Amino acid sequence: MDNNIGKKLDGRYELLELIGVGGMADIYKAKDITEDRTVAVKILKTEFAGSEDFIRRFRNESKAIALLSHPNIVKIYDVGFTDKLQFIVMEYIDGIALTEYIAKQGVLKWKDVVHFTMQILKALQHAHDRGIVHRDIKPQNVMLLNDGTIKVMDFGIARFNRETDKTVSEKAIGSVHYISPEQARGDVTDERSDIYSVGVMMYEM
Repeated sequence: MDNNIGKKLDGRYELLELIGVGGMADIYKAKDITEDRTVAVKILKTEFAGSEDFIRRFRNESKAIALLSHPNIVKIYDVGFTDKLQFIVMEYIDGIALTEYIAKQGVLKWKDVVHFTMQILKALQHAHDRGIVHRDIKPQNVMLLNDGTIKVMDFGIARFNRETDKTVSEKAIGSVHYISPEQARGDVTDERSDIYSVGVMMYEM
C-alpha cells in the first residue's frame, strides 16, 4: 500500500489515491479541505529529493505554469517546498491522456485531429507569448476531457526565452520520438521546437 495515501500536506491537502506515476514525480488525487474541492498533487519522488537538477526541474514547472492562465493549460493552485517534500497542487483533470485515447481509437477522424491540435496550438501560443517553450510536447502530456477539451500539462523541462546562453551542461532532453533535431543535438531551442513536436503528434493521430 502507498504510504502517502491518507496523509495531509500542509494540514490541507488529503491524499486520496495515486493516479499517475512519472519519471521524477507521482501524482495523487487529493481533497483540498480548505476550498472543499478535488485537486491533483504532484510530489517529487523521494529518491530525487537530494538532486539539485531534479529539484530545479520540479520548481521550474511550478514557476512556468504560475505565469500561465489559459483554458487549455492545467491550472496551478499552490506549491510546497521543504527539505523533505516538494509538491505542486494543480487542477484535477477528469479525463485521459491523449496517448491512451489514440491507442483506444486507432487512427482519428481528421476533424478530431484538427480540433485537438488547434487547442494545443492555442495553449502553446499563450506560453510562447510569455516567453515559455514547453520542450516536451507529446500525447502523454496532453489530457483529454470528456467534452473534448484539451489540457496541456507537464512543464517540467520548459525553457524561458531569456535563458539563451548554451552551457556545457546543456543536454538533449525531452521525449526522443517527438523532439526536434536541434533539441536532440542539445542546441538552444525556441518556439519552433514545440511546433515540430505538434507536427509529429498530428502524424501519429
